[in-house]
Parts: sequence; structure tokens; C-alpha cells
Amino acid sequence: MGLLNSSIVYSEEIYGWEFLEFEHFEDVKFMIVGLPDVGLVGAITGMHLIRSKDMSYTVGIDHYGALPPVVIMNRGRVLHPIRIYRSGDVAALITDVPILPAAIPSFSAAVVEYSRRRGIEYIISTTGVGNPKRLEQEKPSLYWLASDKKASLLASSLRMASEPEQGIIVGPYAIILKEAMKKHVHNLVLLADSFIDIPDPEAAAVIVEGINSITGLNVSVEELIKQAEEIKLRMRDLMKETKAVMARMGKEMEYRAPILYT
Repeated sequence: MGLLNSSIVYSEEIYGWEFLEFEHFEDVKFMIVGLPDVGLVGAITGMHLIRSKDMSYTVGIDHYGALPPVVIMNRGRVLHPIRIYRSGDVAALITDVPILPAAIPSFSAAVVEYSRRRGIEYIISTTGVGNPKRLEQEKPSLYWLASDKKASLLASSLRMASEPEQGIIVGPYAIILKEAMKKHVHNLVLLADSFIDIPDPEAAAVIVEGINSITGLNVSVEELIKQAEEIKLRMRDLMKETKAVMARMGKEMEYRAPILYT
């Protein structure tokens, strides 16, 4: 997953956010974004992809004013709280800390602009959509939302997935989608039915299967499902922090119909 405290080969600041490259970040087709959100679906998805493909730690992202003054320690390595890992033409962005509401606009816009500058073809956002009947489901349903026709074509390889008929997205994924539309970056949002405030590895497994269809990664979800209870326990503190942040950014708006449909 990367060298011990690798040196920075290139750095760039975008909207106040520093992107610190430990390897030159180029020739990437897919950027998978897995942020803490509903059911931690995106965060679990990102971590599973990174571990399964043994991705290398390629880019650290930091902002001294917008993030807590922390570094992550892992087996002798010093890591930034927001990181991009890479394997071949697929990259995954994850974070160990929820993005605070005040920092969401600049962070989301910076991710899209960085992707545009690096020639990334598709940003794939991964998240959960709260479903009060989630406990009754044998397998969560998968949905997709595209920023443009090219992203819609990418979604055509998804089996048993559909566009949501209506709804509201709140948070960083909403801004990433709007910025992608504005800057002509192709953004595909993958959503799976999920528990709202319980880590949901089974929902993440559905997202991973969708990513496999799109990217050809061929990542197994067997371990993810087998270790579901352990993952729920390990990630409960992050879920608690994320729940508090979601409340502050008006996440409850996602659970009502838009005015147009009421």
C-alpha cells in the first residue's frame, strides 16, 4: 500500500486544499470517491477496494484550516487524513475523518478540479441511500445517477441497477455532481439501499459489484460480507462522528420528496 513515509514528488494547491503526490498521478481513468456518509457505504467500499487490490498510497490531501490537526499512523507510516490510492488506471479516495460542513464546498470543488487537471475520465461517487425497510431486504438495491450522457453509457454495464425516480442528495456528493456538470468531468454516482446510521458492509458489497462491472477490477465481496459484524464494530466511532456531521449539514432533507413531486 505504499512506501514508508515516501517523499513528495509534486504538490499543488487548489481552492486552499493541498494535493501532495508521492508518485506522479497520471493515466488514471476512474477515480472512486468513498467518503463517510449514510451507512459509511462509501468509506467501506473505498477501504475494501484498496485492501483487495493492494493499492499504493499515491496522493495525500490536506488543509490546515479546514481539517483537524491530525496525522494517521499505520505500521510505521505517517498518512494524511484524506488520501488517494491507486492500482493501474483505478484510484480510490478515502478519508479517516468526516468532512466538516463548512469545508464541503471547497473540498468537493477541489476534488473535481484536481481530477480534471489530471485527465481523469470518470469520477465514481459511492454512497448509501437511507431506506427504512433496509432490514427486510435480502440484498440492497443498487441505483445510479449520471452527470452526462457519457457517464450514463458507463452505467449501462450495471445489471439490476436503475436510476432513482426522485430524491435529494445532500453533502459532498451533491457538489461533486454539480461541479462535474459545470466542468465537463464525467461523474457517475452509485447508491445502494442502506441503514442510515449503522455501518452497512452488505450495501458496500453491492456497490463493489457495480464497480467491478464498470471497471473490470474483479474484486471479491466474500470477505466483506463474511466480516460484516466485525466491520460494524470497528467503524462505529466513525459512524458516530459522521452522524453528527450529517445532522449539521441538513442530511435529513434526503428523506423527503422534492417539492416538484409533492
